[in-house]
This record gives sequence, C-alpha cells and structure tokens, in this order.
Amino acid sequence: MGKRGVNGVTACGFACLFAFSTDVVHAEETEGYFIGVKDSSWLEREEIETSFELDVEYEYDELKVLYASMTDEEVAELERSEQIDYIERDQVVNVEQQQVPWGIEHIGAPAYYSNGFTGEGIDVAVLDTGIQAEHPDLNVVGGESFVYEDPFVDSNGHGTHVAGTIAALDNDFGVVGVAPEANLYAVKVLAGNGSGSLNSIIQGIYWAIENDMDVMNLSLGSSTGSTVMSDAIHAAEEADIVVVAAAGNTGASQTGGSTVSYPAAYESVVAVGATNQSNGRAPFSSVGPELTIMAPGDQVYSTYGTDGYQTLSGTSMASPKVAGFAALLREKNPHASASELRQMMIDTAMPLGEHHEYGHGLMQLEAAFGEIE
Repeated sequence: MGKRGVNGVTACGFACLFAFSTDVVHAEETEGYFIGVKDSSWLEREEIETSFELDVEYEYDELKVLYASMTDEEVAELERSEQIDYIERDQVVNVEQQQVPWGIEHIGAPAYYSNGFTGEGIDVAVLDTGIQAEHPDLNVVGGESFVYEDPFVDSNGHGTHVAGTIAALDNDFGVVGVAPEANLYAVKVLAGNGSGSLNSIIQGIYWAIENDMDVMNLSLGSSTGSTVMSDAIHAAEEADIVVVAAAGNTGASQTGGSTVSYPAAYESVVAVGATNQSNGRAPFSSVGPELTIMAPGDQVYSTYGTDGYQTLSGTSMASPKVAGFAALLREKNPHASASELRQMMIDTAMPLGEHHEYGHGLMQLEAAFGEIE
C-alpha cells in the first residue's frame, strides 16, 4: 500500500357527423369522448344516433353513457344540448408495474421481502455523486455534501442509479432494490462530473462514522492507496460499519497482477467484482487477490434522474447489491459485528472460479440466511 495521496477519484376514441353550413370543410383531428346522457333523455342507441347524427362506438347502458370520437368543434356543439349531462375526454392509461431487474432476481432478493427482511431500520450511506431525492422510487432520509453541491441533486446520475439498486422501493412501479426499506443517506463526495478529491471522500467516510451508519457503499475508486484513506477505512471498521466498495473497471492485467482499486483493495473492505447473467466475470471487472465477492453488474437497470430509469454496467452497479445484502444481513443479525457479517458473505458465496478473478464467488442470499440464526 502506497502512502502518497490521489489527485482525483472517478465513479466507476363517437365520430360526430353534424352538418355545418360551411363553404370549405377542413379535416380536424378527433379524440375519444364519454358522453353522459341525462336519465330523462336516455333513448335506445339508434335513436340517439339519429337525433344527434352520431356514430356511437360503444354504449354503457348501466351508466347511460355513450362513447364516440369528435373534434373540438363538434364537442362544443353537443355541449349545447339539454339532453347531455356531461362530456369527458378519454385518457391514456399506462400500466404501472414494478420491474425486478435481472440481477435482483438472480440473487433471490424478492423471496426475502415476503419473509419480512427488507432492510427496515438499517442506515446506508451512499458515498457518490449525490442521490436525486425527488425520484418517486427512492426514500432518501438525509445526507451531506462535501463538494459544495446539493447532496439531494444528482446531476451526474451515478449515485441515483447506485441508490436504486440498494433500496428502490417495493411499490407498484419502477424497480425494486435489494433492501427496499433501508434508509438511504446521500453523502456527496463526487461532483456532477463524476470526480472528487480524496479530501471530500475522507470527510464523507467520517460523516458516516459520526452519524452511525450501518453500511457504507463506495462505488468509486483510485489506482493508488494512501495512508489517510487506509486510516479512514480502519476507523469505519472500528465504528462497526460494513464498508462495501467497487473493485474497479480495469479488467484483467496483462502481467497477471492486481487491478483492484482503492478503497476496495483494503483488507476490511468488501471488494465487489461484477458478473454477467451467465455468472461469468464481466470483462471490465478488475481482478486481484483483494477481491472479496462477486455480484451482478452487467446491464443493470435502476433509478436515474428525477423520475427515470437507466441501464448501466460496471462494478459500481455490483457493489450496491452487496451493500443491500449487508443491510439485510444486519437487519437479521442486529448484534453481529461488521467483520462477522463480512465473513458470512465470504463463507456462503458460491465459488465461480479462480480467486484472482472471482474472489470467494457469487453472493448468495439463501445460503447466508441459512447460516444466520
């Protein structure tokens, strides 16, 4: 481990046929309308069509409502009839259905929601580019900025995406995270351009310590370690915080050496590599003896922007799955230490190949929960 500091860290449809006295007929767009007819005026459909010269598309007998397409001018004409109770424009209704991203399904997280494990009450600090707190699929309960930008405005998108993988809400739309009821804290240590100083990251780590966080996710890294970073990570360990970090996106080294970035490379950190849908190492995922565990990180769909969703790839997308995993484990075992939780992850991981490329293997929720009493 080197002692020099780093210069910067990057984020890894009633057609109406009224006759009008006009010399020129212009084609107008029509829209669907519901036409409520007064009870005293309710007639058979044929009589209604004859009386109003309407091409009724559908008749709701019990509601005394007709459906047809009309132009704005035709609507205005019909509204003048005393037989009409109301006219309402049809609306587009979109399906609102929650999507379970492949990686969340792959690790079996949804099965634990029904068993009551959701990360409730667990505080997770996301040291990143901030979190877009206005996003309807996220519950951001607090945070701080160390780059002089609002921690609850993520102009980059990276931090919001990471946050969604950890704890997107289990509702009727969008996506769902690994620990949907965990408390998200936006600790902004990277600016909108995706970069930040070592100083801002150290401050973010100590904020997490001082605010009693349970889990800390760092989807960021540098090729160089430093004494001050090592000391900060050690302090987090002493404060019983499960520190999870992205291993990096440098891929394999041509010389066979380690490409794992810092702070993931520190011994007490859960260093996370990325796998694809076939459980193979994603080509971009860094390798080295410091690797702890693997998680799905290729083509990850999560929250993005103020109300959107985006697919991104990287160990930055794998790390938050493990952070969510840690939140579930801590909820199940409130008295287990951070190091014990880390060891549980290691002991229950599914081997995938050589440690240099896969660490101890793929994170396994089922196996880990079976180990915890």
